[in-house]
Parts: sequence; C-alpha cells; structure tokens
Amino acid sequence: MRECWSHLHCRMASSTPYFAYGSNLDAGDWAQHCGSRGVDPAGLRDLEPAWLIDHRLEFDYESPSREGGAADVVPGKLGQAVPGALMELDQRGIEAMDRKEGHPTIYKRRLISVSTLDGTTHKVETYCVTSGLRSAEFVAPTDKYVGLLRGGLEQRGLPTTHLDAAMRGLNSSGHSIGHIFVYGTLLPGECRNAHLLGYDPSEDRVAEATADLVHLGGFPGLIPGSGTVRGVLYTFSDPAPALVSLDQIEGFSPGQPSLFRRVVLQVQTKEGQEWAWAYVYDGAGGVPLPGGDWLEVAR
Repeated sequence: MRECWSHLHCRMASSTPYFAYGSNLDAGDWAQHCGSRGVDPAGLRDLEPAWLIDHRLEFDYESPSREGGAADVVPGKLGQAVPGALMELDQRGIEAMDRKEGHPTIYKRRLISVSTLDGTTHKVETYCVTSGLRSAEFVAPTDKYVGLLRGGLEQRGLPTTHLDAAMRGLNSSGHSIGHIFVYGTLLPGECRNAHLLGYDPSEDRVAEATADLVHLGGFPGLIPGSGTVRGVLYTFSDPAPALVSLDQIEGFSPGQPSLFRRVVLQVQTKEGQEWAWAYVYDGAGGVPLPGGDWLEVAR
C-alpha cells in the first residue's frame, strides 16, 4: 500500500505532514510571522507540490489581520481540486502554526489526504475555517493577500486557474480539472472504451505520464516511477459524471482502502503539459512493463 508510507515517511515520523494552500505557500509570510514572535521559521519545511482532490478553494472568512477575505478549503464535487504544497511541521512548528491560524477557534486542524506529483497519496493535516466563522457570502481578499497565493503557486509550477475561480465568488465554476488520462482497458479499442465515450468527451489526445506500468493480469496498473506510461487524454466539459462511474469501476472510495486511487498527474501532450485525473494502482505485485504501453501487450 502506497498511501502515506512513501519515501517521505521516515523523515516525517517525528513530525506532522501538512498541506498548505493559502498564505503559507509564501515562505516570506511565514518567516515574517515567526520573526515577529521570536520563533524559528525552520519548524516548517517545504517538501513538494500536492493536490487536494474533490475540494475547492474559497474566500469565506473575514480576516482582521489580512484586512479582507482569507482562504479556506471546503468539500466540493467530484473533479474539483485545490493545488498547494506538502510540507512538514516539527513540534515547534505546529505550535507556531496553531497560533498563526488561530486553532481551534478560527481555523481548525483537519485530517485529509493529498497526492503529490508522482501519484503517491499522503495523509496530512491542514487548517479549515471553523463552521461558525464561515461566511455564506464571498469575502473579497486584498491584492496583497492574493499575491501571496499566486506567487506560491507559480513558484511551484502549479496552475492559478483555481485561485482565479475562487476570486469569482463562492460556488463559482472553474475549480474542476476536465482531463482524464487513461492507459489500460479504457483506451481506444479496449473493452471499456465505449463506456468512457458514453460520457461524451469533447477531445482525445495522445499523452504520456512520468510513471511506471505493471501487468496485473487482464489489466495494467500505473505506479509512481521514473519511466514513461503511454495513454490517451480525454477532455470533458464536466468530468464529474465520468468520474463517478470510473471511481466505481476502479474500486476507489475516498478515505477507504482501494485497489486504485484517483489522483492528479501532470501529463505531456504534443501541445504541452496538462493536469489530469488518473487512477494509480495502490496494491502490491504486478509484472513490470518497461515500455509503458498497454496496447503493445494487449494486441
């Protein structure tokens, strides 16, 4: 099982894994907070970009210290996602972060799962606005505050479209990732492709992902690795209906043990890089397929 017990686990054993999505994406903001309180900022360590799936970013809290709206993450519909960063907090760091976020009165710690760019899933903590302080209306943030988030995302090579969507108001469109990367029995000519086409994709393109592929008998599994997996990228105006069905087919249930896990991967097409949903094998075993091409084996 690849959830959490990844190459990061030993390093995180004595610390708390943490998902940053707001002002803490900006190292200078954290350093300024720590400096004003005589705290060592080294208690927070930035590790790598990450995604929180089936959630959306919102500005739903009026922050006196920010003089405007502050970021929050709330459960969204399937296909929505929040880009951010996987970090780790030591004991001093989490105490300082609790004070910065006003835990548990203003923001409260919450256990979630995020995936990093290699497809590995991690159980982490993040901070969400407490229900009593969450506004039913959009609370406009200042340009300075938005700049912290935008700069942090751009620095990590993450898209800012989800931030732009949050700036348009609560429950706005634009939080979804509309691409699904397939590499096995959902490929053209394979047994489940017709099922996927029933959800009326608007486009399909040849694509590749940096990962490894294993043969599991009648189907393959994509696993984190440094190889190349070849497949097809399908685009949907609304990916949610297709993802509901694919979650069932792949046996994925968020928060539960699953043979496959739905994650966000970066894939390469001839037009450039795209962010896409993909199903990563979370079991053990399988015969490596060095070529990364299921169709070479299936036909």
